[in-house]
Amino acid sequence: MFIAWAVSAFQNKTADDDDEEYVEFPIDVRLEQKFHSASARLVELRFQLDKKILLKFYGLYKQATSGPADPKDGPHWYETEARVKFNEWLGHRKMNRAIAMEKYCELLQEIDDQWNPDVEGPKQTWNKVPSTMETIEPEMFDDVVVKTPTRLETEEEKEWFAAMRGNNIQAMQKLLDANPDIIEAKDQHLGMTALLWSTDLGCERSFMWLLDEGANVHAVDECLQTPLHFAAQCSRPFFAELLLQAGANVNALDSDGLIPAECCVDEELKQKLTPCLD
Repeated sequence: MFIAWAVSAFQNKTADDDDEEYVEFPIDVRLEQKFHSASARLVELRFQLDKKILLKFYGLYKQATSGPADPKDGPHWYETEARVKFNEWLGHRKMNRAIAMEKYCELLQEIDDQWNPDVEGPKQTWNKVPSTMETIEPEMFDDVVVKTPTRLETEEEKEWFAAMRGNNIQAMQKLLDANPDIIEAKDQHLGMTALLWSTDLGCERSFMWLLDEGANVHAVDECLQTPLHFAAQCSRPFFAELLLQAGANVNALDSDGLIPAECCVDEELKQKLTPCLD
């Protein structure tokens, strides 16, 4: 089974990362002012930017102002809009607030070379919810529509997805033995297979088992995103490594024309997912 040697090959690299703890450093006043200026400028640009870019700003902003997200505080799996935003924030959990501020400013500079960081933004009180992103956040996902399901899940499929979320391999195996086609079943809400969901939710045991059982690594959701897109968006290098070993396509395009690397904010993972140019 390729999972066994892939895990072994990746284990040494990820061990140190897993042990890494969040470390907070003092934030320079000048950096705070620059960050305030950038967040104020983003409000002016928000209608010119696409949803994915705004999502990147959101994750960095939450990390810069609130520190690391607690995985236990995440929304329920069916709260799709909140879950996407929370995962973006969670992806920066080992980044200290000062670095998040710097990256936020760097990202703004990339898309707006006319921005003057010396122009002071609105004053913020750090123990209160900053006002700038509150203006943006409700509008970030205005175009996301929760569609009425055209096909309802069977009771068997409901059990399948519940077992996946609970990393209940015994229950999944029983269901798969009874119906081999269930491995590629799609949920009624977002049209996602169990492999897509396990990548998105970080259900490691279910994910590894599904790969070992031959789940399709090229499966897509309604936005044409593959499991590798999800691993990139959620900053899951271990998942991405196993998907690549299983033949995942780094050149797969989603409905916005983005490859997995273009959905990634983790620089090291982004480099690993960037296609090689011959």
